Amino acid sequence: MSRAWSSKEDEFLVRLGNGENGRRMRATYLNHKTAKQCADRLKDIRGYIDRPFTPFEYNMIRQLYQKYGPRWRRMSAVLRRPPQAIMECWLSLKAMDDEIRKQMSVQRLLS
Repeated sequence: MSRAWSSKEDEFLVRLGNGENGRRMRATYLNHKTAKQCADRLKDIRGYIDRPFTPFEYNMIRQLYQKYGPRWRRMSAVLRRPPQAIMECWLSLKAMDDEIRKQMSVQRLLS
C-alpha cells in the first residue's frame, strides 16, 4: 500500500509537466510511486488548479491570511490548492478590496 501524497510531491509533479518523458522522470524521482500513480495524481491536481475558487475558499483565504500571513504552503495544506494559485487569488481579492475602499471614500467625499 502506498503512502499519501505530500504537498511537496504535488508541487514537484506540477513543475515537471506532462508527456511520456515527464511521466517516467516523475516516477524516477519519486521512487515509491509508479508512473501510472504519478499520472493519475497529476490529473487530480490539475482538476483542483483549473476549477475556479468558491466563495467559501475566498473567505478561508482571508481568514488564513489573517492567521498565518503570506505562508502560502501552509494555506495550501488546508485548501488543497497549489500555493501559487492561493497567492494569486489573494492578490486579486486584495485588489478588489482596495478598489471597493477607494470607491467608498470617493462616495463619502461627494456626499
